Amino acid sequence: MDRASLARILSGRVVIACIGNSMRGDDGVGPYVASLIKETDRIKVIDCGETPENFLGTIARHQPDKLVIIDAAHFGGRAGEIRLVGREEIAGGGASTHDAILTIFADYVEAQTGAETFFLAVQPAETEIGKTMSDVVAAAGQYLADVINEIIGA
Repeated sequence: MDRASLARILSGRVVIACIGNSMRGDDGVGPYVASLIKETDRIKVIDCGETPENFLGTIARHQPDKLVIIDAAHFGGRAGEIRLVGREEIAGGGASTHDAILTIFADYVEAQTGAETFFLAVQPAETEIGKTMSDVVAAAGQYLADVINEIIGA
């Protein structure tokens, strides 16, 4: 994910929905990133945990131009790699640990707000219950949050 592309994605009113389960090792990268991003007047960050559907109303009330979903996803990259993935990769199954709900979630937000959706995926190393986040994925999450904070001027 290059900075120029991310800067374009983060323009306008943006909701960043961070998804994941901190009890499943690297799957907790979404909530970890949420804890590191600083909100601004036009950037709203929501830690959705495992249940993004519970935040549909909150997101819709913000009327974002863009919805950025950050989640751990198996896309065949190296552990800690960050990639902008397409809806077809999510909808195809197996990518995100939350793949089925993410496409429905994105469809709903788009229908309610007209927002464009982007999926930022972090390749996990370990997602077993009871594991802690790997150093490489934690570093990737920190890097992603740092770049976002720099772009949005937070």
